[in-house]
Amino acid sequence: TTFYDRGRNLKGVFAAARDVTDRKQFEHKLQENNVELESAKAAAEKANLAKSEFLSSMSHELRTPLNGVLGFAQLMESATPPPSPSQQSAIQHILKGGWYLLRLINEILDLAMIESGKVTVSAEPMCLAAVLLDCGVLVGPQATRRSVELVLPDFDQPCYIHADLTRVKQVVINLLSNAIKYNRPGGSVTVRCERHGEERVRMYVKDTGVGLSEDQIAQLFQPFNRLGQEQSTEEGTGIGLVVTKQLVELMGGQIGVESALGVGTEFWVEFPESQRPELADISQMPAVTRIKVGAAAGQ
Repeated sequence: TTFYDRGRNLKGVFAAARDVTDRKQFEHKLQENNVELESAKAAAEKANLAKSEFLSSMSHELRTPLNGVLGFAQLMESATPPPSPSQQSAIQHILKGGWYLLRLINEILDLAMIESGKVTVSAEPMCLAAVLLDCGVLVGPQATRRSVELVLPDFDQPCYIHADLTRVKQVVINLLSNAIKYNRPGGSVTVRCERHGEERVRMYVKDTGVGLSEDQIAQLFQPFNRLGQEQSTEEGTGIGLVVTKQLVELMGGQIGVESALGVGTEFWVEFPESQRPELADISQMPAVTRIKVGAAAGQ
């Protein structure tokens, strides 16, 4: 740049230079790193998709022979003449292991399909009371075996949500089953529903089990993480809650949990509220009140 004296007479020229080699090298290195990062990201996504595809195909392949094993075991169990006590015990081991393995395969298949983006949901209005009644009937025997009381809410006013019926039942059954499985003998599982915020419905599932610590809550939705229950007698895969969370979010809902050690755990799921379908007949809605199971129910 030029500079002048007070009389505006040209006095000279001032020049400055700066070595930008380091900055240019840094920018070049950053660009290379970005290219490598994009390449690594694409490779990771491709590997994840391949993993999901593999799990999906293998789950289908494993279910076919396993259904055959279970079918033959059930035929042996009901054979005439009936099997001896030792044979019956062996058949029960086959059936128990087989049903557990089938449940594991189904959960892996669900997780793989969700991760690969192949799960679609078909949202429709549904009566939450009817859904809870159906699910309560399905988990009732499990509660009876463990002497756990299952308490469903009274619906003075019909409550409707907008979601996928099959997936909602899957979510509710998983939450109820977990609440029963990790409860104490003589405990209870209480379900309640309420409107939450604008056009949202929240369902709570509360148990009287041992509860969860803050560290366990932080790891709750990690795949294959059983939160220290690996050595317990309770069967589990650590996948169910992961699938539940992803299904709830696919339907535009939310899931959360509150827990206290020695007191119990309460899960909640939230769905968009819906209006009553025009063809629905409220008078035919099942009367959902209180279901008592276990030792107390037979008295």
